[in-house]
Amino acid sequence: MSGRLPHRVDFTLLQHLQVLIEQRSVSRAAERLGIGQPAMSRILARLRDQFDDPLLVRGPRGMMPTPRAEALSGPLRAWLEAGESLLRDPDLDLGRMKRVFRLASTDFGLLSVLTPAIARIAQEAAGVELDVEPLSDASLRRLEDGRLDLVLTGWNPEGAGLKSRWLFRETHLGLARPDHPVHQATPTHAELLCWPHVAPSAGDGFGDWVADDLPDMAERRVLVRAESFALVPYLLQASEAVALLPRRAAERFAAAHGLGVFPAPQEIQPFGYHLVWHERSDGDMGTRWLVEAMYAVFSTSD
Repeated sequence: MSGRLPHRVDFTLLQHLQVLIEQRSVSRAAERLGIGQPAMSRILARLRDQFDDPLLVRGPRGMMPTPRAEALSGPLRAWLEAGESLLRDPDLDLGRMKRVFRLASTDFGLLSVLTPAIARIAQEAAGVELDVEPLSDASLRRLEDGRLDLVLTGWNPEGAGLKSRWLFRETHLGLARPDHPVHQATPTHAELLCWPHVAPSAGDGFGDWVADDLPDMAERRVLVRAESFALVPYLLQASEAVALLPRRAAERFAAAHGLGVFPAPQEIQPFGYHLVWHERSDGDMGTRWLVEAMYAVFSTSD
């Protein structure tokens, strides 16, 4: 199938096509671009006419790109990035910048990295929007193929062309209601197995990070497992459950919700937290600014 573009098609229409191919949904593409679904449907009809191809067709699990659209995706992304680079003012004007940055992160990453930086980001660049999707084991691949701009992760960033900034080293604490018996003494593994656990996930596809370091904890009773750290304190307040969490999350939740922390098993390994981007963004002033805005919080700390 040919990946060549028609002779006459405008830049904005091609941007819309790339979003349609990425989102595989007219409604999600419309939401991403901030336009109505009827308008997005008309744009798709124009694109189908321009390319003389359906581009997106219904499949068993929603819309799927045609072979022509699949062949276009890579060259189109590269062409759009080159065009945006040519059109962008090399002297970054944050006050005038209108841009959506696409990030992947857990809510722990948002609490620990984005929250301390958000006031600066909002003040310096009022036209910037951060579109955050849940972290998964596919996030670094999505970064490599251009569907994401940045990834916040506690896993080692490995992949072709990836660049990263090390933000901080994180240890662990336990968290429970302040009147919970677990606070009477440093709990042993056997004692921790006596209590139900709330187990937040580090993202789809990453498995049980507590059991990875403590195999006997694989036998613990998990009362709730969810991709949300921020939900944990509410569940602990209403139950006899305990949680083993990154230290920053445990201390924040204890202070905000009147909970108590306790020592986590020493066998749970510390981890480094990273901000990751692709090397193709090295020359992009907007990405470099956002990286520095988030890194600055940690540049003089641990």
